[in-house]
Amino acid sequence: MVDEAIDEITVGGVAEQLAVDPSVASRMVAECINDGLLVRRASQRDGRRTVLELSAEGVRLRDRFRSQHRQAFIEITRDWPESKRLTFARLLIEYADASVALTQRPR
Repeated sequence: MVDEAIDEITVGGVAEQLAVDPSVASRMVAECINDGLLVRRASQRDGRRTVLELSAEGVRLRDRFRSQHRQAFIEITRDWPESKRLTFARLLIEYADASVALTQRPR
């Protein structure tokens, strides 16, 4: 979420994306900062705002997670015909996009 944001992301943006109370998001972000996964930075557009970015450790964790997912997909679908793998991947992406859109609807 933090690394995929088109725009700068704040704690409020995290709360909105996760559909949680800002205080919950603030605690989650604080834990990620304490764990060395996120860093706070001044906004490049408005120095009064604080935005979130992945730390170097956060990038490593994200990349490892993505690699493990990719390897699991390859292993699980290794006996599937290529057409079935592509169809499944397309539908999975469609599902993920729809779930993101669901969180962005007004409550």
